[in-house]
Amino acid sequence: MRIISFLCVLIPLISFSQSQWKLAKDDKGIKIWVRNFENSPYKEYKATTYVDTSMQGVIKELLEAPSYTKNCEEGVSHLVKVNSANEYIFYVRNNFPWPIKNRDVVSKLSLKQIADDKIKLCISAAPKEIPLVKSTLRIQELSGHWLLEENEKGIKITQQLYINPEGTLPPFITNALLVTGPFKTFRTLKETLENIDS
Repeated sequence: MRIISFLCVLIPLISFSQSQWKLAKDDKGIKIWVRNFENSPYKEYKATTYVDTSMQGVIKELLEAPSYTKNCEEGVSHLVKVNSANEYIFYVRNNFPWPIKNRDVVSKLSLKQIADDKIKLCISAAPKEIPLVKSTLRIQELSGHWLLEENEKGIKITQQLYINPEGTLPPFITNALLVTGPFKTFRTLKETLENIDS
């Protein structure tokens, strides 16, 4: 679940009516696309890669996380609770230098078996699951998913995400992380999963 924490820490700062996907990066077996999102000034992104591992190995890596506490470590995703066998609540907080206000995200992941070789983890905001934190903006709009598909190349991992970062942030900050954040996340995910099976 540290992989998802990367996303929550780095992607709350993405900026820009929904349109066609545009390939923004293709490197080290990772592809990242971006597009406008409905009537929002912020864009969404989609990242994909292939990993030679098992479906359960990917799910375990995405869902494992330390337990949530009021003083949990900044920048790391924490498991708040499991509402059912297939619904997980996570929390991550990220501190920023003044004058940018700190942000935190409470997200719900719902695991769905679409087919024998396809699993989807739907992501949505769950801002009311835990109390607000002082001097911290709580993300209210978050939507996306992880899609895991098994084929002859291994496991195809797709992550699509839209986040409204709340407040006001300079465009140069949001634009800078639009591709670099997801790419770093997927590179780490790919390396971690491949090392587990090596």
